[in-house]
Amino acid sequence: MDDTPLTDAEEEMIDRIQTVRTLWECFESRNWAAARGLFAHDATLTWHASGERMLDADAIVRVQRIYPEGWHLAVLEVNGLTDGRVHSIVAVDHPPNRFLANSLFRFDGTTIVGVDEYWGTVEAPPEWRNAQAIGAYERFDPL
Repeated sequence: MDDTPLTDAEEEMIDRIQTVRTLWECFESRNWAAARGLFAHDATLTWHASGERMLDADAIVRVQRIYPEGWHLAVLEVNGLTDGRVHSIVAVDHPPNRFLANSLFRFDGTTIVGVDEYWGTVEAPPEWRNAQAIGAYERFDPL
């Protein structure tokens, strides 16, 4: 075991990763006040696939709160990036649909100041994409 102490930047990254995990836990448990506390007042959230941007922390939390109920999320992965951002992959079940969200979080210290999200729908590929046409190919359950 390496006893080298962590640098300030390494400790901050650990805290940022925990902030992202906590945010997803707050959203899943519908703890809107705690989620709001993780954002800077002027934080933004950009949904690139639909061309939408929430322009402050209240709007970010509100769009989650008013989203039609019935959804549940599971955090698949959270990683710190070398540029200080944190990347997460989250699976969202909202029957009959399933989604995957890739989110890139920007910070001021450990406060979230921006999120860029890229959403994809879990769906079967078109018939033309198959082992017969491609060769080295297989299907798997993405979640």
